[in-house]
Formats: sequence, structure tokens, C-alpha cells
Amino acid sequence: MPDSGYYEKIPRPESIAHFEKVISDHKMVMMLDKVEKQVYFVLRRGKPAIKVFLTNIYIVSTTDVFEITSSHDGITCIVTMSMWNSYSSDAKEYAKERGIGLFRFGEFMGALYYEGNKFLDYIPPERRRN
Repeated sequence: MPDSGYYEKIPRPESIAHFEKVISDHKMVMMLDKVEKQVYFVLRRGKPAIKVFLTNIYIVSTTDVFEITSSHDGITCIVTMSMWNSYSSDAKEYAKERGIGLFRFGEFMGALYYEGNKFLDYIPPERRRN
């Protein structure tokens, strides 16, 4: 049955379940707490806690970052869940200027080890230029 675009911005239930399982089991995570439908509080070991907004936007834009952060107080990270999803370079820079991490799910997994600019700038090893 078609979903009529319902999952255009909201992650699919299986994506949310995957996020909860993988992040709960991540060695840097002490606690994962669902705050709202798409918002999670992540308490990390030896690092600042983060408030994560999950989305299923195909390519997160600057406007999307603005709308998400304007609608949800204290968001420090936005994660687009599908492996086909991404974000524009302008959106990444806009988020970073505001102290917000913008990641694909796999990137987020690595970024959990860092804080500050290392968190905001995290790029997985396979995408780094040597």
C-alpha cells in the first residue's frame, strides 16, 4: 500500500527502530531517550550530550535545517536516516555555523566519538582526502 508521501520527511518505523538499536548499543552512548516523535537525547561517555532530530529528507537543504531548528528547541544534531539520503554543502555549512551537526546515519555513528568542531566536521575515513 502506498504511503502517500508520509515518509518523505519522517523516517520509516524500521529506520527508527534501527537507529534506536544501533545507537543504544554504541560504545560511546550511555543513554538514549526519545523526547519527541523524531527527537532523541543522547548521553555520551565523556562527551557532551546531544539532542538529535531524525529525518528522512532526501537532500537536506538550508531551509530544512532552519525549519527543523526553529520548530524544535535545543537541537544539536540532524541525522537523515536512509542510506540514499544526503544534504547540500550549503546546509552542512549553515548547520555548522549554528553549532549543529548535520549527518547521514553512518557519519553520525563516527561523529559520536568527537565534540566541538571535530564533531561538526566529521567525515568518515572512506570519504577523507589524504
